[in-house]
Amino acid sequence: MSTLHFTLGPVQGFVARARRTRDLYAGSFLLSYLAGRAMYAVIRAKGEIIFPAVYDGNKQISDPLLKAIMTVAEGKGTVEPVPVIGTLPNRFKADVPDGFDPDCCFLAVREAWRHIAGVVWEKFVGEVAGQGKGVREIWDRQVDGFWEINWAVGGENNLLDRRKNWRSHVPTVEAGDKCTVMGSLQELSGFTCAREREGQDAFWWKLGQNLPGLELRDDERLCAVSLIKRLYPLAAEEAIGWALPRHYPSTSYMAAVHWIARTIEQKPDWAEKFAEQAKRCGSGAGKMNREYSASIKCIAEAVDKQPRAADLARLDGNCFYDSTLENDRLWQENIAGCRKELRELLKECKEKPAPFYALLLMDGDELGALLRDNDGVQVSRSLAEFSLQVKDIVEAHNGITVYAGGDDVLALLPLEDALAAAVALRRTYKNAFKKAGMEKATISGAIIYAHHHAPLKSVLAELHDLLDKVAKDKTGRDSLAVCVWKGAGPVLTWSAPWDVLLEEPDRPERGAARDGGRSNLIDQLVDAFAAEDGKAGEYNSSFFYNIRSRFDILAEDEEKDNSRVSFRSFAGGENALLKKDEDIVALLTAEYLKSREREKDGVSVDTVKERMRRLVRLCRRSWRKNGKLHAAEGPLTVDGALLVRFLATKGVRE
Repeated sequence: MSTLHFTLGPVQGFVARARRTRDLYAGSFLLSYLAGRAMYAVIRAKGEIIFPAVYDGNKQISDPLLKAIMTVAEGKGTVEPVPVIGTLPNRFKADVPDGFDPDCCFLAVREAWRHIAGVVWEKFVGEVAGQGKGVREIWDRQVDGFWEINWAVGGENNLLDRRKNWRSHVPTVEAGDKCTVMGSLQELSGFTCAREREGQDAFWWKLGQNLPGLELRDDERLCAVSLIKRLYPLAAEEAIGWALPRHYPSTSYMAAVHWIARTIEQKPDWAEKFAEQAKRCGSGAGKMNREYSASIKCIAEAVDKQPRAADLARLDGNCFYDSTLENDRLWQENIAGCRKELRELLKECKEKPAPFYALLLMDGDELGALLRDNDGVQVSRSLAEFSLQVKDIVEAHNGITVYAGGDDVLALLPLEDALAAAVALRRTYKNAFKKAGMEKATISGAIIYAHHHAPLKSVLAELHDLLDKVAKDKTGRDSLAVCVWKGAGPVLTWSAPWDVLLEEPDRPERGAARDGGRSNLIDQLVDAFAAEDGKAGEYNSSFFYNIRSRFDILAEDEEKDNSRVSFRSFAGGENALLKKDEDIVALLTAEYLKSREREKDGVSVDTVKERMRRLVRLCRRSWRKNGKLHAAEGPLTVDGALLVRFLATKGVRE
């Protein structure tokens, strides 16, 4: 027997090049599916997958996606329930018999990809290809030349990385106008906008007419790869053997999730009236999110209580915001009057949905070292145990899992639930390895709270940088990094090791089962400051406004001391540092009580002081270096406080 190492890419070049959430989902699933076809080729050749763990205790395939691939390929129908989430990573390791030809994996991927591309061509593209210039040539070139497949055979764990350094994959040479999603590939019509604008527009208009709903925006000019990713879910039964979701929650929908649930439960008459009017606006408003609205916990619970208002949850997210109702590009023509009526109805609802949603990305730390230092089979089993729980955890926090394979997780969540979901996933990851005696296994995470208008492709690129460069490199792994992205881009970034966020790392999360996991420091402060009744409550905007200027002055004072170390040596070591932070706590306490002096239902001074200590802890930079935790030992910044303010107001009243 020999050991095969296999990888399929590009990952970010394929998955993260997404303009809408279904592109993101479809790319993630397709990459996982193609990796699964390569794994199945190994299994057919009497090989055995070592990593990831895909077998149960009886050596039967347990991974749901690989099981479905095998069932369909062997003509045994489909499995139930059919897998709709990618659970297989883009690389694997397998024991293969002597004489095994690794090219069979390459051929399996190519055959599956060409079949999917062929289905999309026949169903949607072929009929209009004659409207373009060299469309078939462009299509075949991009389909055949896109994937980068590398493999190596041998016992050394770094063989695959060494093989990839050869850079033997040569990207295709692309002329003409470029794709609006994948900027390195030519758009499919073959025309150039500068000289042949009418022909280009006519091709894409005709193609759009062949598609159901608004699958193509007026300004989209796609390459073959982007078009396949966009359209194959519409023909998934022919392309892969079972159906996939045709509609996927948009960023606008995810931002509005809790508003939808509250409105259904508290204002069912208005919700029913609004949904009826929205459906009169045609397919742009009538796309039903049936596949996913039922799986979002808070919405499902609200529908159970008020079933007559359920159609509100099935509307497109663009229905819920005045700004999207105004945008002609998001809607079919000749429904301006209907949209105006929707806007008037929306004004009748005093509460408006929050404009921000969350993207959560998590990735295991130093997996290569973990595999070298421990039994690889057990590592794989722990990863499989974790990944099989991801979907349930994300759904428990009102989210949608985009991808869950091995140590990687990508999920869409409402703003209110992202932190608690990240904490729960980290706890599950740690527990999966702890049971196998690998307590040093850690996972890092990144959350971006993005405005629903923000370009998804840009947000995804920032999300990966946030994880790799901030959570892992700058903060030292086993950490969480958080960013807020408004209209123009990121406005604040905060990060810290999990131990700082959870305060008591060795103690089970206090009250996690009772309070929905609100056991992390940020959510506790948000709950304390947020207005629970729509009035001032314990939150007061003037307090956060004033502490920003206070922090700027305090930060300048610290800079005059050159560094945290010089301050300690000059002023008397750790006790002086503690004294300084206690002075800051006293200052913030006085500021808070001043901002609350007109309120009758004040809180005690001791409660406020404890809250301010936690706030200062968040605002001191924390990191881990060489295994040592430096908790709240860095300079003072206001980003921690601004993050609390943002979450307390949901970005609406800042």
